[in-house]
Amino acid sequence: MSDRSQRRVLISRLLQSEEVGSQEELLRLLAERGVVVTQATLSRDMRDLGVVRTRGPEGPRYTLDQRTRYMSALREVVGMEILDVRTNGQLVVLRTLPGRAEGVAGFLDALDEDDILGTIAGDDTVFIAPSSPERCPAIVAAILALTDGLES
Repeated sequence: MSDRSQRRVLISRLLQSEEVGSQEELLRLLAERGVVVTQATLSRDMRDLGVVRTRGPEGPRYTLDQRTRYMSALREVVGMEILDVRTNGQLVVLRTLPGRAEGVAGFLDALDEDDILGTIAGDDTVFIAPSSPERCPAIVAAILALTDGLES
């Protein structure tokens, strides 16, 4: 496991076991465990982990946002379910694994992107209605980013 991965695991554990109210406090807790990082690196780690600041009984506290972690994992699965993406300049069409179009369409709808008016799903095909024809390339690019470079 890389140093970054180990550090992020430690950050997650600390946030689950301690009442951490500030980044300075988290930096101190990490240093006590032999992990010295800059505030900028810690901020990046917290953002990537989906850390949010909430109000606890003792005041502000950092916690892991489970929705962020769930959406990240789901994004990876959805990316593997998409087989092809094409556009005719008016509509974006996705081909998915059999039976997965509805899940992919639901994921895209949940993103609440301004570029997408809505989706229609069959068994292995998703039709995406863009907010305007000019947004088709941006939608295709966003979907290709999900798939780690699927050729369109």
